[in-house]
Parts: sequence; structure tokens; C-alpha cells
Amino acid sequence: MATITTLEDVKKLSEQVLEENYIEEPPIDIYEVAKNYGLEVEEQSFPSKYSQISGFITEDNGAPHLVVNAADSKNRKNFTVAHELGHWLMHRDNLRADPKVGVLFRIPLGKLNADPLEKQANTFAANLLVPEKMLIAKKKLGLSQKELAETFGVSEEVIGYRLEHTNGASRTPKAT
Repeated sequence: MATITTLEDVKKLSEQVLEENYIEEPPIDIYEVAKNYGLEVEEQSFPSKYSQISGFITEDNGAPHLVVNAADSKNRKNFTVAHELGHWLMHRDNLRADPKVGVLFRIPLGKLNADPLEKQANTFAANLLVPEKMLIAKKKLGLSQKELAETFGVSEEVIGYRLEHTNGASRTPKAT
């Protein structure tokens, strides 16, 4: 993969992944995409002291393994898998140097995360699961935020974030 230095690079990488996997319509089967990049995905029940962890990625004898919190919603799991795939594609050397890089803690999507690697992985996940062109096309059909979330298999929070950060698909103002 090319060196990722900007969020625009991250967006281009998500578009490349969509192209490489021949994805043209939502929802994105993120488990299949992760598998295509060599990641084995497994859902596990986490002990209560780790309930704030959505997932993590490890390597066992060179084989990447992604573990997702089984207690999370399907939409949250989708985002976690996409986020961890982003780490794997963009930050593999960082993961190998410090496995804590691959741990996803629950932080609201819109909340500032000072860690640039986490910001890149979140941006990758949001752009991969809700590609700009697909979002604009579906928004033009008049789908509500809830319907868009169902169409893309993500939370309404992710849709809201993507609507705010996508040209041509901004939110419809609420009536007062």
C-alpha cells in the first residue's frame, strides 16, 4: 500500500479497496472484504472489564486475526471490522511494533480523537462502509437518515457523520 499521510489518502485507499473487491452497491460485506485481505474475523464475548473495547487485531505466527466484541450490535461490528481493516492496511508496521494500536475503544464518532492513526482508521471505515458516490445516489432517492443507515448497514451516527463530511450529500435541515 502507498504511504498514507492525509485523510484524502485514506479516502483514496477506501475507494481502492471498493474497486479491488468489485463493490458497486451497499451494504458492504465487510467481513468478506476483510477475508479478502487475509484477516480472519472472529466474534468473542469479552469480560465485563473489557466491555468498552469493540475489537482488536493481532498476529499469530504472521497470520492476522481480528476479534470483535460479540455483545456489540451488527452495525457496530461492521464499523469495528472496517476500522481494524484500515489499521491492517495502513498501519501494519505500527501494529507489529505496538499491538495496542489495534485496539478499538468505544469513542463517539464525532468526538475528537487526538491519535492520528485512530482518526485515519475511523475515516477509512466511514468511507469504506458509506462510500461518497453511493451515499449521494441514495440520498437523491429521498431516503431518510434511518433508511440510509439500514441501507448501508451502519448506525445513524455514522450516516450523520458521512452526510456532514460528503460533498453534495449534506443533511436536510430540520424543520423548526
